[in-house]
Amino acid sequence: MKLVKNIVILFLIVPLLTIVSCNDELMEINENPNGVESGVVDPNLLISSVMTGLATSSTARGYAGDTGAGSQYIQKDSWSDNRYDWQTGSIWSSNYNLLRTNKVARERAVALGLPFHEGVTLILKSMLFGNLTDFYGDIPYSKALNGKDLDGERPEYDKQETVYKAIIADLELASDLLEGSNFEGVMESQDLFYGGDASKWQKLANSLALRYYMRLSEKLPSFAREGAVKTLSKPLMNNIEDELVLDYIGGIESQSWPNSGQFGSASEFHRVKPCTTLTDKLKDLKDPRISIWFAPVEVPTKIVSANEMPGEEDIVETGGIRYIKEETLEANNYAIYTPESYSDDLKDGKILIDTSSVYVGLPVAVSGVDPYQYNLNSEGSRGGTNAYVSNMNEVFNQKDDGGNLLKARLFSYAELSFLKAEAALKGWGSSAEENYLEGIKASLEVWGLADYYDDYINNTEVSFNGTLAQIMEQKWIANMFNGDEAYMDWRRTGFPNLNPGPFAREEVMPLRFTYPDDEINNNSVNNSLGAASLEATPYSSTDSNDSPYARPWIVQDVTEPW
Repeated sequence: MKLVKNIVILFLIVPLLTIVSCNDELMEINENPNGVESGVVDPNLLISSVMTGLATSSTARGYAGDTGAGSQYIQKDSWSDNRYDWQTGSIWSSNYNLLRTNKVARERAVALGLPFHEGVTLILKSMLFGNLTDFYGDIPYSKALNGKDLDGERPEYDKQETVYKAIIADLELASDLLEGSNFEGVMESQDLFYGGDASKWQKLANSLALRYYMRLSEKLPSFAREGAVKTLSKPLMNNIEDELVLDYIGGIESQSWPNSGQFGSASEFHRVKPCTTLTDKLKDLKDPRISIWFAPVEVPTKIVSANEMPGEEDIVETGGIRYIKEETLEANNYAIYTPESYSDDLKDGKILIDTSSVYVGLPVAVSGVDPYQYNLNSEGSRGGTNAYVSNMNEVFNQKDDGGNLLKARLFSYAELSFLKAEAALKGWGSSAEENYLEGIKASLEVWGLADYYDDYINNTEVSFNGTLAQIMEQKWIANMFNGDEAYMDWRRTGFPNLNPGPFAREEVMPLRFTYPDDEINNNSVNNSLGAASLEATPYSSTDSNDSPYARPWIVQDVTEPW
């Protein structure tokens, strides 16, 4: 791909984003005499900014942010209690800023008669608005990017159903616009995703449409079925070369993997720990991806009898191993971590010890405060230093270009394969098993583990059993670092079974982000109507209508996730 050599260009044009990200009134008042006017700017320069913003913000959420924790890929071991007391998230302002830039790019594409750019901007628009409605519910959509009207009114909220259907319609229009070849005005260096390849953009548009039809499959099954069947006959991603990815090349902070620790505090990297929900599953499946994503624990822990202790004390650390005298466990109120018992043990006041020999994860919401002392961490600091819990693999500390591993992964061929497998399971397509296996194969391939495929799929728990739970479990694993999509899959299907942990705010996982304060204060009338569309639950009573535990339209009158 051409992404590595071209990504640097985008950082030269980021200041343009601030010019076109203001509302219409501010653009008139604060016109930058040194900037580029929106009426003459080249859309190529704008779409690269949108691509970068979309990719990096999504990865930051999915790796070390709300949706990485929400999907239980990671937990933070300091400066976070992991209680799932979700508030506004980080999506609202970032996505609307990018949407304003994208709107200018689309208007220029239409004015200049550039169908390639129009199609691309429709796809980017769909992804950005898709994030917003996914996580909030009703949102400003049809009038969102117009600023205040002549009477000073703020934009109205559109119903979530309306937004989803409009997103799908835009994706289908984009697919039509991107039919053919020899498009004019395309600067390959500014297309950071596909280098100006319209056929790949068209396949992405159709693949995204399938994603959203499946998103609606429980809420609007007839609509989703008709759309999915139609979409499955269109050009879709064929292999990993069609994936929507962006390389992190390093060198400066904005081009580097989030929380890499190479810029600013060195502890940023160490504060992100693998979550036991994932590490336990990967160990159960003997999944080779565990060695790519996580580092072996620096100091493993062994429980031994008194006559096996290499010293007289109850805890002895020697030769890179920590030994704990078995006879002292009860007296010290210690309990050995197991997935089945850890929550009850913590509620009973026990102190957990993890004796995993290679990979030690951090359990979900394991403490009412920062869990930096987990597994008898003797250092007890908030700097993320814990020799008794695994770190993320050192590759994510990005001291170099990361090879082929460090990418923002927004839509993978594996995801498409699992979508097709799920559709086939519903009778909306064919070859559920074939697509399921293709998804596993694709995921192993992108992480450099293709040689493990034959052994892995012969594992009893991996060999296809024809259940949705198995398809979604493998899709969840394959979507590592795409926390947005993994979380939405859980909310839609209830798979995998994500429990909030013993010290979470509520006994169930949250369903959404809350609207930001600026929106509540500055667009209060419309926002109150949007919040009123949410359905109260037994877990939302301590909040206003705008609760993380209230049901947006898409999970009203459905059985999942709780």
